[in-house]
Parts: sequence; C-alpha cells; structure tokens
Amino acid sequence: MTFSQNQSTEEKIVTSHVKIYKFIVIIFFIGWLLLGYIANQYKVVDTLNTSVIQDKKENLSNEDIFASKKVQKTMNIIRNNSFGFDKKTNIDIEDAMLKSIVNWLGDKHSTYFTKKETTEFQEALRGDFEWIGAVINENPKGIKIMKIIINSPAEKAWLKAGDIMTRVGDMSIVGKSTEEAVKVIRWPKWSKAEITYKRWEDNTDLHVTVIRDKVNVPSVAEKMLPNNIWYIEVATFGEHTTNEFIKSWNILVSTGAEWIILDFRNNGGGYLDTAVDLASIVLPQNSPVVIIKQNDSKKNEVLLTRARSKSNVSIPIVVLINEFSASASEIFAGALKDHGRALILGDKSYGKGSVQEPFDLGDGSIIKITTARWYTPKDTSIDEKGITPDIWLILTAKDYENIFDRQLKAAEIIIKDQIVSSGSVEQMKEKYKINTFNTLTKE
Repeated sequence: MTFSQNQSTEEKIVTSHVKIYKFIVIIFFIGWLLLGYIANQYKVVDTLNTSVIQDKKENLSNEDIFASKKVQKTMNIIRNNSFGFDKKTNIDIEDAMLKSIVNWLGDKHSTYFTKKETTEFQEALRGDFEWIGAVINENPKGIKIMKIIINSPAEKAWLKAGDIMTRVGDMSIVGKSTEEAVKVIRWPKWSKAEITYKRWEDNTDLHVTVIRDKVNVPSVAEKMLPNNIWYIEVATFGEHTTNEFIKSWNILVSTGAEWIILDFRNNGGGYLDTAVDLASIVLPQNSPVVIIKQNDSKKNEVLLTRARSKSNVSIPIVVLINEFSASASEIFAGALKDHGRALILGDKSYGKGSVQEPFDLGDGSIIKITTARWYTPKDTSIDEKGITPDIWLILTAKDYENIFDRQLKAAEIIIKDQIVSSGSVEQMKEKYKINTFNTLTKE
C-alpha cells in the first residue's frame, strides 16, 4: 500500500511538471507570435511613414522647386556677381526662365511667347502687319524680294520682285536669315525704311525710302492662268482664310471653271479647324480629314468634312507643296492625297505631324504645348517625314534667279493634259512618274 501510494504521488508530481512545461511552451509560443506581429506592424507603419515622408518630399520638391536653396543660391550668385544683371527686369528674368523650361521639353514645336511675341503671332494669323509689304527670302547677295503685296508701301516705292536688299538704314542685311531681316524691316507704321538694294543682275547700289504702313496680307488670292486654268494660293490657315477661300472658290465656280491649281507652298499652317473647313469644300461630306491621337487613346478622334455646298467636287485639282508647307497645309494635302482627290506636285513637305494648343498665361503671354499627333485618313504619320508628292519637282537656284516657277508651269501642263485626255489622278501619276519637267524653260 505504501509503495503504491508513493508511486501514485510520484506520477502526480511528473504529470504536474509536464503540464507546467506545456503551459510555459504555449505562453512562449504566444509571446513569440505577439512579438512578431508587433514587430511586423512596426515595420509596416515605418514603411508607410517613410513612404508618406518621401511623397511629401517629392511633392514639396515639385511645388517649391523655384524656391529651393540651390535655385536661390544660384540666383544670389548671379545677382551679386553677373556684370550688367542690375539692368535686367523681373519680366526679363521670368521670360528667360519660362523659355528655358519649355525648351527643356525637347519639343521644337512647344513654345513660350512673350507678350510682344504673342502679339506678333496673332498678327500673323490675322494677316495684319506694319511693314513694307514684301515677301522675302535669303540670298547670297542679301535679302531677295520674291513677291510684292498689292497696294503695299513697297509697291508704292517701286520695289520689284527680284530686287535684292543689302541694307536697311545703316545696318547690313547681307548674310542674315529671313527671320533676322524681318526684325530689321518690320517697324511701326509711318516710320521710314531707308533701303539699299540691287536690281537683278545690276550691281549698282540703288536707294529708296519706304514709309512703313499697316499691310493686310490676304491669306487667299486667286487668278486666272493661261488656257482658263484657275489658280488659288493659300498663304496661311488664319482667322479669315475660310471666308476668303470660299469667296475665291465661288468666283471660280461662277466662271464655270473646269480645272484648278491650289498652291500651299510656303504655307506654315495655322488653325486645324480651317484645314477641315477647306477640305469640306473639295471633298464629300463626312469624309475623314485627319486622325488626332492623344496620350489617352480613349480621347482619339477623327475629324470629318462638314456640310457645305459641293459645287464641282469632282473638278480636277493639282496641289502644290514644298519643304515649307507644314501643319495645317499638310493635313489638307494629306487628306486630298489619301482620297485620290488631287495630284500632289512639288517638294516633300516639312513634316509637322503634331498638334499644339495655346494656353493663355493671363498677362498677354501664351505657352503653346504639343498635346497630340495627327495622322492622314489612311492612318499615316507624317511627323518628321512629310507628305511625299506624287510628282517630285524641286525649284533650282537658277529658277529663283530667273524668277521662273517651274512647279507651277508643270502643274499647268499636267492639268491641261488631264482635261484633254479625261485622265484620272491615278492615270496622271502613272503618266508623269518619270519626271519630264526638269528641261522646262522660262518662256
């Protein structure tokens, strides 16, 4: 009995120890899990805090970049050490900063316009200028007059197409770009431009005083060429271009014209809506004119021709383009080419296949930013590629010297042939795919 009782007591003690051990193990395990959970939670919170702090830093960096210590230090160094900086105004500094930022985008078509540049840009689209009224181009001997605007100060001063200007006042313009020359020639109305020039092959210096005035340059001009061929020149896609084109087109239709040449050479573009308006006159309603593609593909759209009177929509058309035909003029030419509506002749166009939207900055200045790219109705991008003409014909240096428009002459020959032979655009392309116009001479 005693042994049995002792054994029972020992078993009870062992059992008790086992239970205590199990309890300790369980407590330890729970404690380990709890510590792990707390540590994990701390790590998550720490990560979130780090992320929030980083986000705040990035946001602060974006918001306060122009107030950063580095920028402030740089400006203080310039302000205190740059010779002549005291003559710079806050507007000068602001304009320079904004131009630099837009240039940094690396997009040559995105631009910041100062208040003065905005005014000039809008004048160009309206066709209003205070100048002498001459279309000019660079020339080794100076700046050559390519065209005189009707009723302009240049015409009143008896300047002629082909004259080469060498000086304006005391400033030589020999070797200057067209843009540089324009800045010298353009000036407020009633101011005098003392111009030195040479007439054609004569090297004698001639002098004339031109009184600058406000010259309204029509964006559209029409004339009748020999053999009853109608010619319409579109210089830009500005505010008044649609109405001016409709007026010219109606004159053409009222005469019963059966063929037409549309000249978009040197047309740098303008308003997209104007290109659609003009295409609406020569293409059937609801024809695709241009495809606009944006970063968000859901915002892509196809612009169609609008409802307009469609007199003579089948009239044969030759469209002239060159390397200075850009933007809206390429949209128009690309649409007519894709629809087989016209034969395109000349040089490959500029290749501006992007859309810029102007944003008013509230003080007369604007920022023009690329917001989308455009494609022809057949979904072809021309950005940096240009519109390839059906018949490639380039004006030579001799043509410029002789003021001989080889491209226009070739267009007249083709369109007469098209009428006589009743050939389609495709047939004319095939017939003249071997260029035979390089041997043309001025009559």
